[in-house]
Amino acid sequence: MNLTTQRELIERISAQLDSGSDPMASSVTMQPSRHYVGADRMDRERTALFDSLPLVVGASDRLRRPGDFFTDDLTGYPLLVARGDDGVLRGFHNSCGHRGAAVEQKQAGCARRFTCPYHAWSYDTRGTLVSIPNDEGFNGVDRSKRGLVEFPVEERHGLVWARPTASADEAIDVAGFLGDLDAELATFEIDGYHHDRSDVLRDSFNWKQVVDGFLETYHLRFLHRDTIGPYITSNFALFDSYGPHGRMIALRDSFGTMRDLPADDRELLPHVAIIYQIFPNTVLVWQGDHFEVWSSHPDDGASTMAARASLLVPPNLTDPEHERRWDKNWQILMDTVLLEDFVVARSIHRNNVAGSRRDAVFGRQEAALQHFHSQLDARLTNPAITN
Repeated sequence: MNLTTQRELIERISAQLDSGSDPMASSVTMQPSRHYVGADRMDRERTALFDSLPLVVGASDRLRRPGDFFTDDLTGYPLLVARGDDGVLRGFHNSCGHRGAAVEQKQAGCARRFTCPYHAWSYDTRGTLVSIPNDEGFNGVDRSKRGLVEFPVEERHGLVWARPTASADEAIDVAGFLGDLDAELATFEIDGYHHDRSDVLRDSFNWKQVVDGFLETYHLRFLHRDTIGPYITSNFALFDSYGPHGRMIALRDSFGTMRDLPADDRELLPHVAIIYQIFPNTVLVWQGDHFEVWSSHPDDGASTMAARASLLVPPNLTDPEHERRWDKNWQILMDTVLLEDFVVARSIHRNNVAGSRRDAVFGRQEAALQHFHSQLDARLTNPAITN
């Protein structure tokens, strides 16, 4: 984020603090509980969101060398994303052209060939079928049509974006999808960040509840009073929408000290947490000097989710001393999420399934949450919306 934008935001935040009131939406909204549990709603979300929009499926840093690959199934499709020997990144369905078995079993690695364990049909890093054992038994099979099925991928902002249901010739336009938010993300130069680690978390509640947990600070001093609550100002959340996406800024306890500095010495980024909500299911969190990336997916219906959490750090902060810091940060993050956020999310989901309440209330201080769900509703009502 450039200094001009940082200082403009410092002024906006300072004016809001001086007013004595927290940033507020214009009104309270109600969210039907059935939107978290209904099978019909879940089917519509899969079609209009997960099968139609660019999705973040991993970090570019994992795929820098020819032959680097990772596999992933969180989208509901078996993905194999690989850097070809020609340097081009491609996405394939991890499914053999013979009988459909996965051709790569590992989660990540570097390979010159992908060989199916069933009958050893082999593919190069461009997805071309290059070897069939005892191929005399397959006379008449056109090898050019039995290669790995490709889908479009794009690298942008240090992330790999994919559309697994699209054909390879349907290019993804991530910059167009992000709109005005694209330029701001570019200033962070995330494409040079190091992928430190990732974990996949699965649990028994709806995928949207993972996103919901990032889109308000109202709960911090209550649910997280003994963990992260003392370090982030509760209830203050400056929100701006960018089409279906959004940016929410929360204040660290050091913001007040920074605000007292001369104007030319003020810098926003070390003193805030910035939550970029990337529609439909990704949250990119600036944490002072590094990023967390969360992508949440429906797992097996509306009542289970699978979320990928990743840590991206600047390339100059990868030495052993910083690695110990990342270990500590990650442990705090996982303890907070698993022992606090996810416990409450399971409780909410059980009560939604039971029909205990017909709806939830999104307060005026939960503007980012209101925006996210209004955009979901708009997309489901009119799937033809392009951004």
